[in-house]
Amino acid sequence: MDTKERQRYLLIKIITDGDIGEQQLIRAIWRNISSLYGEYGTSRTGLWLIEYERNKYGILRTNTEALTMVRTSLAVIRQIEGNNCLLVIEGVSGTIQALKKKHLTKINLKMQEEIQS
Repeated sequence: MDTKERQRYLLIKIITDGDIGEQQLIRAIWRNISSLYGEYGTSRTGLWLIEYERNKYGILRTNTEALTMVRTSLAVIRQIEGNNCLLVIEGVSGTIQALKKKHLTKINLKMQEEIQS
């Protein structure tokens, strides 16, 4: 009996001192997962970049079994294409809608506060 893989969506906040493009971000994440877990581990993640707001946030999709692997690999990324950066996981959810409703508003509010101060 086939069972459908359950998906999880991660909202990551991107803190950087430079400019990171969408392709640079996803390449860095894939490269890091591959170096930590090998090709077999990487293939099991089902990782996909769903949405990207340049230098602000990204939404990644993975399956529930690989969630820990993806979280670990995001935590150790410190540089992308020569730009210092930090990828902070702001939230995890089973649907994109719930993720945006619960966590994305927090990121947008923080950014507005930073701009005003």
